[in-house]
Amino acid sequence: MKTLPNGLTVFNATPHVIRFWRENDWPVYPVEVLPDEIITAVVEEEHISTLYGADDTIELVRPTFIGTAEGSRIAREALAAGADVVVGSIIAAQAYPGLVLAMIPAPGYERVPPAEKRMLPDKFTTFAASV
Repeated sequence: MKTLPNGLTVFNATPHVIRFWRENDWPVYPVEVLPDEIITAVVEEEHISTLYGADDTIELVRPTFIGTAEGSRIAREALAAGADVVVGSIIAAQAYPGLVLAMIPAPGYERVPPAEKRMLPDKFTTFAASV
């Protein structure tokens, strides 16, 4: 866990370093949050339709990401230990709506390699109806 300059304490549930940064407001270099513990999910696929091509068939599916008891435990313990937010992948945010949030790239860093990416420290994606 790490507290950012804006006072937000972040638990990093991804397998990589997260670099938070806000233009004109923070130091030149982003604030790095090392991985704490990875939260994963299970995917279930719903068959939608089949496309028939000249040589093969293509199956279209709708994925649903399902949280695990272990992932829920990790997130709840992080929050109980003082994290304001648990940040994970977009898949984890879908699997644990309202419990795990996903990052949003800072303007100008949407399409850069992961090592160069900078994320907003004050805006996150959630899949919960309300938090």
